Amino acid sequence: MDPVLVLTQRRVKNLQITVKKPLLFLTSLCALLDASGEPRATEGSASTSPRATEGSASTSPLTTEGSASPPPNIVLILADDLGYGDCGVTNPESKIKTPHIDQLAKEGLSFSDAHSAASTCTPSRYGLLTGINPVRTGVLNTLLAKGKPIISEKEKTLAHLLKDQGYATHMIGKWHLGFDMDGKKKDFDLDQAFIGGPIDRGFDSFFGIHSSPGAFPLFYLKDRKAVAKPSEKTSWVKMKIGGGTATIHGLKSPDFELDEASPTFCQRAVELIKNHADTNTDQPFFLYYASPIPHSPWVPSNAFKGKSGHGDYADFVMQLDDIVGKINQALKDTGLDQNTLLIFTSDNGPGPHATRLMAKKDHLSAGPLRESKASIYEGGHRVPFIAKWPEKVSAGTQTNATINFTDFFATLAKLFKADLATTYPSATDSHSFLPVLLGVPDDHLRPAMINGSYSIRQGPWKLSSKGNKKRADVTKIKTGQFELHNLADDLAEQHDLSEDQPKKAKQLLDQLQTFIKQRSLK
Repeated sequence: MDPVLVLTQRRVKNLQITVKKPLLFLTSLCALLDASGEPRATEGSASTSPRATEGSASTSPLTTEGSASPPPNIVLILADDLGYGDCGVTNPESKIKTPHIDQLAKEGLSFSDAHSAASTCTPSRYGLLTGINPVRTGVLNTLLAKGKPIISEKEKTLAHLLKDQGYATHMIGKWHLGFDMDGKKKDFDLDQAFIGGPIDRGFDSFFGIHSSPGAFPLFYLKDRKAVAKPSEKTSWVKMKIGGGTATIHGLKSPDFELDEASPTFCQRAVELIKNHADTNTDQPFFLYYASPIPHSPWVPSNAFKGKSGHGDYADFVMQLDDIVGKINQALKDTGLDQNTLLIFTSDNGPGPHATRLMAKKDHLSAGPLRESKASIYEGGHRVPFIAKWPEKVSAGTQTNATINFTDFFATLAKLFKADLATTYPSATDSHSFLPVLLGVPDDHLRPAMINGSYSIRQGPWKLSSKGNKKRADVTKIKTGQFELHNLADDLAEQHDLSEDQPKKAKQLLDQLQTFIKQRSLK
């Protein structure tokens, strides 16, 4: 593994950098001068070239007038079930006000063609952290029922990668990737350590919840232990898929309230940032902030209840927006923002209930996209994605480069000149978009992207199954069972071109079949 600059002082003042070990400094500088690298092999695929707009030229990556910069702090904010149409930056007609997310977009780079690794929570987070397409290993939410960690010990995470570069690694919020529970998902032994979670997958610290915010029992976890045992009865109202509601009952710990979980996590994140600044350490930090909102149950705090004028879901989105603002402001207040890569995105598209209810208020939570969470169509996995890094990422710019959550692993590996193939071979499906991020001229040609067991995207062309093919024999599926769309002309996926473009449909189906045949399921 190439050495990286973990020795210089965390903040740069007047461009003067203290170097404690000159030889390692020079070695790192030589490596970082070539940080943009070349795009990965495209496996014969073609993609439209990304276009950047409304921005100025970016400075050279990781260099400032010949002096190497220290490695950036990295803060990754992951929203839960936030739709492509719920933010002003991706939907100018949004009925929900998101001034802080919009401001972040003005300070950074916005992606219009970014995709979560899956259209539901668990596989999406798995792909984000590991660089592995969850379809390759068969990761679905239902896999949690086995009572085992979704991420195996052999699969490295972003936290492992960054820890290897000298980072302090922290996680706050929703895990939802399982623990080692002897095959019994619901049987929490609160007297025992929770093994196989964040602390055992590369993170130095963890404060959060085991699963979705309304998944009983409700309690906080700190590192590997429950903060307090669930002992009090509580309930919340759940919407049924077919309409109507049902009251869900369960236990919570005395210190846990549904409407206080998100504010608690936000406070922890702000305190972590301030404490890091106060220590004046040379060590950079990585914060993975996995927000539990706006996933149901929609329980906005009193400060946001009724604020949107469009119901609890919209109030909750505004509360999420405020959290983004608070974290961004904490970085600014401490001066850490000048060398922090701040990423904001969502784990998948909006929930179907939110989509349906908000449509009655003339708000499209998925924007112009088809369907919502759990769908192979764009509304299920095309998500807001904003990256801010002052002096490295040009402010106020947009790109139509196609990226996937799985690509974040390779992008950071390229940033640090880490050898992905030999050091992190498990990140099979990760393809660096570092040149796009840093504004380096580059034709970003991402290989074919598979999202959902029977959907494949290459350039503007997307082939999607017309029905559930989970148990289908991959050798027997035919192009007639699929729809073909050209997203460049049909973002809403309304016009099936499979009969007009049979060769293109067959080409994509052949690639999809090859991928599925090579899977190794958990």
